[in-house]
Amino acid sequence: MSNWQVGVFLFLFWLFSSLVPRRLHLFFTSLGNHLIFPLMKKTRGVVEGNLRVIGRGRYNENEVSKLAKTCFQKYSHKLLDYMSMHRLDLSNRWKLVEREIGEEHLVEALKKGKGVICITPHLGNWELGGYVLASKGYPVNILTLKEGSRYLNQYEEKVRRGIGINTIYVDLSKQPNLSIVEMARRLRQNQIVALIADRMVGDQWIEAEFFGRPTKFPVGPAMLAMETGASVIPVFVILEKGMKYWGIIEKPILFANPTQDKGENIRQGVKKILESFEEMISRYPDQWYNFFPYWD
Repeated sequence: MSNWQVGVFLFLFWLFSSLVPRRLHLFFTSLGNHLIFPLMKKTRGVVEGNLRVIGRGRYNENEVSKLAKTCFQKYSHKLLDYMSMHRLDLSNRWKLVEREIGEEHLVEALKKGKGVICITPHLGNWELGGYVLASKGYPVNILTLKEGSRYLNQYEEKVRRGIGINTIYVDLSKQPNLSIVEMARRLRQNQIVALIADRMVGDQWIEAEFFGRPTKFPVGPAMLAMETGASVIPVFVILEKGMKYWGIIEKPILFANPTQDKGENIRQGVKKILESFEEMISRYPDQWYNFFPYWD
């Protein structure tokens, strides 16, 4: 989409989320999905292909189709919640967040004074997790690529800045990549660096098994953890049956086993990350928002 089309799209979603009570969002996203889903044949086929791999034979074709349809609907729901996220604070976050699990893991990791790398896949409402942590006073930095639209970049920065989240952009055209230096600096200040780690970006990667398929994964988080001593913690923000989110913070994954060499540390650490991702994606397959042929 062009810049102005993205701008119109953002405005309409923002207007809808502002004027229509959230309890009615489910009705409207379901209605819109019934109208649009049959028209998106190519993207629908891509999502269904990914779901077949995730299911490993557990889903029949009817179940695959239903999961793909709910994936589109829940993604629309996620976008509407994202547009209203700036209205949340500690006193009213219960409107979106029903449960918060495992915060003690983050607290204990920060006590070590070496920072924390929070990693998540494109699952659920990942932006909401950083927003809630920042609202509690945690020093949060989001690592991201720049969006294709300047309007979307401006909107995202405004929302993050309003709650105190710092944005670190990855620029793959620059050598050395200054985002790595900035992340290391923030971690040494005992801050949190949050990033999405289920897509290959750049040329530093390792091949590992993911849902039974060889898959390329970035090794940047692992190398950064080994360099700085920061803890690596998988985090998830999942939409549950009551249409409210659960925030889940898991135990840290270690990348510094003194009995192993650097390469083996990375392989074992990435393996544990992917096992964590697999478990959550298997439980919530219709909230994994990768609308491209992931294993191609």
